[in-house]
Amino acid sequence: MGGKRIEDYWSYEMKSILEKYKQFETLIPASKGKGAAHRGEDGRYIESILKETLKKFLPEGVEILTGFILRSGVESGMSGKARKNDEDQHSSQLDLIVYDVQNYPVYQRFEDTAVVLPEGVLGIISVKKTLRTKEIVGEIGALKRAAELCSLKGRKGPFLALVGMEDELGKKDMTRANMIERKINDAFVKKPVCYEALPCFVGNLSEWTIHKCHKPGTGLRDKRSDERAEYQMYIHRDKEEHLGLQFLLKGILDVYYSAGRNHGKQPGFFNFPEGMQYEWKSKEIHCDMTSAQRC
Repeated sequence: MGGKRIEDYWSYEMKSILEKYKQFETLIPASKGKGAAHRGEDGRYIESILKETLKKFLPEGVEILTGFILRSGVESGMSGKARKNDEDQHSSQLDLIVYDVQNYPVYQRFEDTAVVLPEGVLGIISVKKTLRTKEIVGEIGALKRAAELCSLKGRKGPFLALVGMEDELGKKDMTRANMIERKINDAFVKKPVCYEALPCFVGNLSEWTIHKCHKPGTGLRDKRSDERAEYQMYIHRDKEEHLGLQFLLKGILDVYYSAGRNHGKQPGFFNFPEGMQYEWKSKEIHCDMTSAQRC
């Protein structure tokens, strides 16, 4: 079977990301503990590394910005007059917004900081140097609210990710996975749960990935009230460093090439090991997908 070259290629890219951060820590070390001397710069440097890596592989016309999503209460070609009576709403400040600048304008932009329209958002990524238990619900909640602003009839919602370079979520993989499951449930206490607003990816790029899987329901396509989501955890073992990066890029491109965006068919750009098995899976989350306009 082919595809091994692609796996090796993505592994080298991921190793490059990790090596760049180690170099930064070496040049600007913290006086106590791990990391660089300034925690804020630590996070911004990781954002920059991840941003530049992802940009290399995204189609022309797709950029990665930081800033806000503004859903204004005005008539839209995609929603008709449905939004005319809505209140203007905006997101919190978002670390990385993957945006289709070729097909959609922005309200305001200064270098890579912008206020963008929901129609052009392909992905939203929250970036942390270290994933910490007390911050997970807040980060997932911010992604959820941003996804709700981007909910549009006939459109796949943006790829949502919470990414860290390391974590303090427990020493055992199952402890981490169960904690993430609890935090997702805490962030979605209101029922029914909208599938598109659930995070697609939570991961420590150097060690593990938890990603969302779609479990089809049995209802008719226009009455998809019994759809389900499931989370699966993959541990990045030796020569599997590519998993996190591949899941991130594929999630973004799944949105870019989805129906209604007129970008053609997705190319054969990724390869996951044949027979790859997850180490853990969550309980199924029943989702309401009947609300096409807003989650």
